[in-house]
Amino acid sequence: MKHASYIIKSSAIFTAAAPEPVSGAVVVAGNRILAVVPEEEIETYRSPDTTVIDAGSRLVMPGFNDAHMHFSLGAVQNDPDFCIFMADCRSEAECVERVRIFAEEHPDNPWIYGWGWYCEMWENPSVPSRDSLDALGLDRPVCLSSFDLHTVWCNGEALKKMEITRHTPQPAGGLIARDEAGEPSGILKELPANKQMVDEVMNVPDLKATLLKSLAAFRALGITAIADVYPPGVTNPDVDRIFADMESKGELTCRVSWFPDMKDLDEAKRLRDAYHTDRLRVAGVKQILDGVVEAHTACMSAPYEDRADCCGEPMLSQEELNSYVLAAAREGFPGKLHTIGDKAVTMALDAYEHAGNVLGSRDLHHSIEHAETISSRDINRLADLNVLATVQPIHSALGMLAGGYQLCLGEERAQNTWPFREILDAGGRLAFSTDYPAAYSINPLWNVYSAVTRCEPDEGAPADGRSHTVTLAEALTAYTKSSAYAETFEDSLGTLEPGKLADIVIIDRNLFAIDPMEIRFAQVDLTMVDGEIRYERA
Repeated sequence: MKHASYIIKSSAIFTAAAPEPVSGAVVVAGNRILAVVPEEEIETYRSPDTTVIDAGSRLVMPGFNDAHMHFSLGAVQNDPDFCIFMADCRSEAECVERVRIFAEEHPDNPWIYGWGWYCEMWENPSVPSRDSLDALGLDRPVCLSSFDLHTVWCNGEALKKMEITRHTPQPAGGLIARDEAGEPSGILKELPANKQMVDEVMNVPDLKATLLKSLAAFRALGITAIADVYPPGVTNPDVDRIFADMESKGELTCRVSWFPDMKDLDEAKRLRDAYHTDRLRVAGVKQILDGVVEAHTACMSAPYEDRADCCGEPMLSQEELNSYVLAAAREGFPGKLHTIGDKAVTMALDAYEHAGNVLGSRDLHHSIEHAETISSRDINRLADLNVLATVQPIHSALGMLAGGYQLCLGEERAQNTWPFREILDAGGRLAFSTDYPAAYSINPLWNVYSAVTRCEPDEGAPADGRSHTVTLAEALTAYTKSSAYAETFEDSLGTLEPGKLADIVIIDRNLFAIDPMEIRFAQVDLTMVDGEIRYERA
């Protein structure tokens, strides 16, 4: 009989392999789970060197796995010496004032960068322009990313540096907004319009130090694994080597599954060949197919409510998408396709179906990312095609509260966004994530709360009549077992079962024994990664 390094006792152990918690203990030997046993069998595994953790009635569960984030970008956008936080600003003037203060306090920063502004949430919603930034009289370029990272608001110096003028042609799939005189207004929508500017900004001087700060935050939130998806958000040429250095020094306290650019399979194969450990690996490839609802760039099957002339355009034709997905599948790469509009979802599923028909197999764990709007027909296709929906529950509550979805889509379509309940009822599978940093919060417990209550977590306000909700067990499964499946990592991760990697968290209460409205107040007491305790709450 192999003896335990740790025995974690609790009357509430959620293994994610079953829908209800059990009483007993999780037995850990080295970096693996040896067993989950009833209390009477605990002594069988104890030795003089075993550490016993008595969690009482607190919930013990697998570590949280965020199945869609942009890790490097999130890290730098939460570094106060690199980025101005603007998500809580309530006006254009307040954003501009933060730019002024940051510019004074950081005179050596070559760019002034900020993130998080959301004009739909301002007291007087209106699209900002370069004029208010130019009024500051700064001699440095200013680049401010919106909360969803799909729009940039910049000043004249930034436009000048990037050589964007009234004569610059509109890029396919993007928009350079112009004022009444035909001059660029300072608003650049989608990557084809703003990528060059963002790439210039996002070469971060000390990226590793910034990443380590985020890893500390992850440990405190019980995040033990992530899917780090394209685009990475930073343009440092040595990002993969920085991650490898952290892994070699034991600093990578979160498992990272990369999903690089679907259009660059040579690079994806290089990364897959170079990095294939249980801490750092390549799990698939990613492609953006459309934009977002608020910018009218999500690809819809019917016109927007407030823009009768606009449905949003896909960034690829169906033929192009089919070609990329098939080429990736031939190389063994599952796809992650950013699809927010219902037409984009249909295109993605058509591409996955085409690849399956050509190759004669649907074993790859393909997914659609976000899936905010989706037709009933496509909901039923998810299970048939073995395609997951990787979704962000906290977006559902905040998106509805902000009012932008009702304005853009109309009340009926808005009420049918993020249909989690319907997807599960049709036999589909959900994986949970935050899309960090395009997220109100990266806290998994807040995300779970939003999925179970359909309310936003800060004030607990109802969003959309609490429709489309899921059960607590379904939410926790989506954040653990299904996320591991989305990363083709299910053999080693996602459940508390013998042989799985010992990534375990202890929550400060039994979530199954409280009012769902109280989930938002829960906290992580302990985080174990690879059989080692990496965080304990004071």
